[in-house]
Amino acid sequence: MTAEAISLFRSHELLAIGAIAPVAAPLGEPVSQVRSVAIPGAGASRHGVWHCTPGVWRRQVVESEFCHFLAGEAIFRPDDGEPLHITGGDTVYFPPRTGGTWEILRDSEKIFIVFDEVGAAR
Repeated sequence: MTAEAISLFRSHELLAIGAIAPVAAPLGEPVSQVRSVAIPGAGASRHGVWHCTPGVWRRQVVESEFCHFLAGEAIFRPDDGEPLHITGGDTVYFPPRTGGTWEILRDSEKIFIVFDEVGAAR
């Protein structure tokens, strides 16, 4: 591994990146916002910060995702498996093509990395 492959993520920098955009397909009235940037040399992989108010929707991310919840409370109901109750301080890994429904119970915030393994392997 070279120094070019190492990324340092400082929370104050993550909170300041890019414009905020709403979630693509809500199933109700959540206000979900995301700021993200690409990770150089890693295909379409990206990292960022996600904020959401209470509501319900289908998970839209098809790549694998590693995330750490800074605050809030949510339930993720995977299509296959038991519901996960997630609160601030929890760290979660979603394998590629993890389908399911998010239910945000309290305003939530997480930092995330979404991995494009296909793009990175090219």
